[in-house]
Amino acid sequence: MFFKDVSNIRTGLVTARKQAKGPENGNFREYRLLSLRCIKEPGVLDVGLADPYAANDELKPEFLTQQDDILVRLSAPYTSALVNDESAGFVVPSHFAIIRVDKSKVDPAYVLWILRQQSTLKQIYQNVSGTIAFGTINSSFFNDLKIDIIPLEKQRLIGEILKLSEREQALLSELAKAKAELNMAIMANAYKSLSKGK
Repeated sequence: MFFKDVSNIRTGLVTARKQAKGPENGNFREYRLLSLRCIKEPGVLDVGLADPYAANDELKPEFLTQQDDILVRLSAPYTSALVNDESAGFVVPSHFAIIRVDKSKVDPAYVLWILRQQSTLKQIYQNVSGTIAFGTINSSFFNDLKIDIIPLEKQRLIGEILKLSEREQALLSELAKAKAELNMAIMANAYKSLSKGK
């Protein structure tokens, strides 16, 4: 089975076409726009980095993130991320493919796991246009990507393991950052007290 059999795949919005020239030119709608920096390795979606975006009219819902959408960067490193309820309602630009799965057939987190497999990334790199470092992939590439359909409950189990793994990695990253800050504070205090005796 192929991705096109279990999902709807499209490219994000070409934002320049819909961008309002300014409030003086009539009505406009305010949104928040995702950028490439909003998806961090290994696939964490940080909507806090989204930019303000004014559109000249209301955007179609297919260009706004919805819970359980999968976003894939169309340029290296082709990172993929899952949209949750907190990251819904953001404008997706044309730098991303939007994969909306049929949840009666596949689990979104299972599809995300497939996209992150080395075998999938290898296929992506084999189909880029341009150089390996700066090449891009067309969102239509994902239509013909094969997916092994296992029973839905088993897909959900794999998806849950993936989500738990991501949460663990995020917590470890936060812990490492906090530990580095603590160590710097300890060293600063040590220097302060030691330098008094000069």
